[in-house]
Amino acid sequence: MPVQDNDEKRTAEQPAVDAEEELRRKQAQAQEHQQDETGAQKSGKLLPFLNAKAEFHQGRIDSLDEKIANQTDKIDRNKAKIEALSAKADKLEDTNRMLKATVGNLPGIRKIIEINEQRISAIREQKIPKREQKVEQGWKKIDTMTAKRDRIEHKLNRVVALNDTIKSFSIGFNKERREAFADAMTRLNGATVDCLSDKKASLEAKKQEILTTYNDPATSVVDKYKLSEQLKSVNERITALDDKIMKLARPETHYAEQTNDQLDASMKLTGDKLGQMVQDGTMDMPTLAEGAVQAAQEVETLDRSQVAALADQLGIQPLAGVEMQLEDDYNMIDSLINNGSKEDIDKARAELREAIKNMESIAENPFVPQETRDNAADELVNMKKQLEILDMADEVEVDSWLTAMLENGDAVLTDDGGFKVNPDYYKELPRNDRHVETMTDIQAVEVMTALTAAGIDYSAATKGEDKVGITVSKKDVPALNDIMYAAIGKIARTEAAQENGGKGEKGKYQTINPEYYASLGKEDKHTRVEPIGTARKIVAELQKANIPYSAVVRKNDTVAVTVSKANAPAYKQIESAVKGERAVEFVNSDFFKALPKQERFTQRMDEGQARKKSAELTAKGVEHSAVFGGAKSAVTVAKKDSQRAFFSRGRMQKDVQRISGRGQQKNPQQKQQTPKKRNNQGLE
Repeated sequence: MPVQDNDEKRTAEQPAVDAEEELRRKQAQAQEHQQDETGAQKSGKLLPFLNAKAEFHQGRIDSLDEKIANQTDKIDRNKAKIEALSAKADKLEDTNRMLKATVGNLPGIRKIIEINEQRISAIREQKIPKREQKVEQGWKKIDTMTAKRDRIEHKLNRVVALNDTIKSFSIGFNKERREAFADAMTRLNGATVDCLSDKKASLEAKKQEILTTYNDPATSVVDKYKLSEQLKSVNERITALDDKIMKLARPETHYAEQTNDQLDASMKLTGDKLGQMVQDGTMDMPTLAEGAVQAAQEVETLDRSQVAALADQLGIQPLAGVEMQLEDDYNMIDSLINNGSKEDIDKARAELREAIKNMESIAENPFVPQETRDNAADELVNMKKQLEILDMADEVEVDSWLTAMLENGDAVLTDDGGFKVNPDYYKELPRNDRHVETMTDIQAVEVMTALTAAGIDYSAATKGEDKVGITVSKKDVPALNDIMYAAIGKIARTEAAQENGGKGEKGKYQTINPEYYASLGKEDKHTRVEPIGTARKIVAELQKANIPYSAVVRKNDTVAVTVSKANAPAYKQIESAVKGERAVEFVNSDFFKALPKQERFTQRMDEGQARKKSAELTAKGVEHSAVFGGAKSAVTVAKKDSQRAFFSRGRMQKDVQRISGRGQQKNPQQKQQTPKKRNNQGLE
């Protein structure tokens, strides 16, 4: 690709600078200018989303390839069958000619010739045309699937190109970075135009369908008016797409022929645009791709001084760290640790830990496909290697925290080089009231900081080389559990959790976090049974909110999800949002609570019936309670009022007569009477 090795000279006097020296100078400038997260770094957060999109599109392409191959096999089998049928008909014709020429006058032979002619006619006029029709239909299906595959491939190319564009931001050397960016933007430009052209073709087909219906003599005037409105809307959308395509389309050599300053300025504008879209929550591919292409093309409207200023801004920005989102090449991580500021390291570590936490949730979640879980497990290996490198900087953070604790008198050093925090609290806490959690020193710093902020008493002490034990009162275990889950993604290991935590995993039911379920007391569990699709969405929202939970997949494709009572209100909000349901309405709930369980009579019905019945009972003066919640509504009265509330006087009389009639049938003499005699009783 014709991209220059060195930067263009800004002035005639500026000396040539070695590429590595130039990189060091810019990294030093990046340390001096400690800025907020750049657009390029923000855009790196799109990489997991783009990877998932690419896997989805690739899966659809693989599925279509398999269907096309299967359809091709069917066509080949039908063609082979046509050849066999044709050969069979030819053979029968040869047989008939031979019979006619020899013994065709015999009655039995004439019958054979007639049967052969019928078989030939069936083959030529029915069986072969039927097979030929199947071949034709097969090719039509292949054409349809091929067109669909091409559209999906255009989407895949767009995702991959945008992914490569973002990855190019993290390349440290100017030449390689510009080459990667130019190549990715060329592909992104072409794929974006292809996707817009696919959408235009779809609208053109829809337009033709509308015109065909409009010109049909059977179409009424009223329908034609509606169709004309639809046609106008489709034409406007086609015109808008034409304008977009004309605006975005560029030749393949467009970016390759740009100067270094133009490419750097394009990268700056593209990174800022994508970063802003991430911050705004824009996560749909068409908007992301078109926004990136339009941002890169803004350089064409700027003069040389503006382009140079943007290129200089790109040169001083810390681009390292973006590749840490599902990237295979982690060469820049060491540069980040050695040259980046502490804020950069903290930010990189926090993002990586969050990514690992989410990836672990996917790898261990039985609700997602096995292939996705396997990919997540593979990715975890790479991500944990990154964290090991970044955690080398944790020692500095621990030392800084410990120094502050020692100065405040909240910690003391031990003879073996370790430390103790709040040792007096540990001594004051009764032995049978102590709950201890062990974790790494950096995790302990995060948890202890959160405990202090929450006002929860604790004690801590080092255990071995890099472990810390944190002790709290057993009454504070639920609070510690939530803090640990939110801070480091772990769950408190209570005695019940250690004893029962792994049982569900080896049984017939799939589970998530069974140890958390075991750690909750019987009265502290809030469990809801959801359809498996709804449970997936609820669990995803619980993870986003850092709410601990446990889940069990039951045999009827439902899922029991459990949270603590403290988190029950948050669960209900998430459940309502996922299901799109409005809040359940209660009427006279105090009456329901005051009524003993054995005295309740509840009738379930839909919401409309429940509201009507509640109004009816209010008018009658019958005490009741009601729940209005869609199809699961219900009305409850005291058992003594059940007949009055739910049964009419006429129905009650019929029930009395029916029951009385059953009592009369128990008389042996009545059973011996003939039907005719019984029918005449009371008429004489």
